[in-house]
Amino acid sequence: MVFVHGESDYWTCIVSGSVYTGTDFETAGITTAGPTAYTLNYQGVNFEVYPTNVPGVGIAMGGYTIPNSLSSGPWPFSRLGRQWNANGTIYNGGQLIVALVKTGDITPGTVTGMVAQAFSWQTLTPPPAGNVPSAGVINFYVTPVVITVLTCQTPDVTVPMGIQGPADLPSIGPAPSKVASFNLSLNNCPGGTTVSGTSAGQIHSVQYRIDPSAGTIAGYTNVAALGGSPAAGGVGIQLYDSTGAVFPFATYRTLSGFDSTNGGSYSIPMTARYYRTGTLSAGPANATMTMTVQYQ
Repeated sequence: MVFVHGESDYWTCIVSGSVYTGTDFETAGITTAGPTAYTLNYQGVNFEVYPTNVPGVGIAMGGYTIPNSLSSGPWPFSRLGRQWNANGTIYNGGQLIVALVKTGDITPGTVTGMVAQAFSWQTLTPPPAGNVPSAGVINFYVTPVVITVLTCQTPDVTVPMGIQGPADLPSIGPAPSKVASFNLSLNNCPGGTTVSGTSAGQIHSVQYRIDPSAGTIAGYTNVAALGGSPAAGGVGIQLYDSTGAVFPFATYRTLSGFDSTNGGSYSIPMTARYYRTGTLSAGPANATMTMTVQYQ
C-alpha cells in the first residue's frame, strides 16, 4: 500500500449559519470508468479497485477523511467523504491510500496519470444535495510505474534426429530404436511475495504446450507433419515425456515443482522419434514446433 501525506488542514473554512462543510474524494483521470469487480482488503475494509490505463492493472483506493480535524476511516473510496456543520473556523483534510492490483491478463505498459481529486465543499443542505467544491482542488497522480510481464526465459532448442532409412522404420508406428533426447528449458523464472488478498506480485503456476508449425498428419493426432519442400514422405515426428508417454500437442501441461516464491530455472526432459505413417519416400525430414508458456 502507498499512503499520500495526510493533512488535517488541507483547507480552512469559515462557517456561519451552520452551513455544512466537509472533505470529499472523487475519481479523476485514468480511474473515471468506475470500479471493477475486484476489491482489496485493508484493515478489514474492502477498497474498490478501479481500472488504470494499462490493461490488467487496477488501482485500489481508499483512505481517511479529516473534517474539522477529526480523522475518520479507513473508508473505501466510494465512501471517502465526510461532513461537519459547526460554526466557526473548520479545518478539513484527508489521506489517500492506494495499491496496484492485477485484475486480468496484463499488457506491458506504464501506469501513469491522475487517479483522484480531493476538495473541501459547502452546502446549505446535508450532502450529497448541493455538494459543490468550495476550496482549491487537490489532484493526486500516480508516479509512472513501468509494468512488465513476469516471464521465464525459453531458449530455442535444436533436436538432431540423425539420418534414418527404411530399416529404421520397418512398419507403421514410431522408430523402434532411434530416439533423440532433449530438454525444454524455462530459465530465470521470477518469484515474488504475493499481495494479501490479491494474485499480484507472484506467478502461482506455469503451464506449457507445444504446437507443430505445419500441424499434424491426418489421422494421427500427435504426429507432427514435416515442413519445407521437398520433404520426405510417409513420416512425421512424435514427442514423448520423461515417462515415455506420448506428449499431446496443443494441450497445456503444468510445470512440475515450480516454486512460486523463489522462482528458478527448470528443465523438462523430452524425447523425439520419427513416426512412419505410410509409404516412405526419401527427402529432408524436418519440423518446427512452437512452445507456448502460460502464467497464472
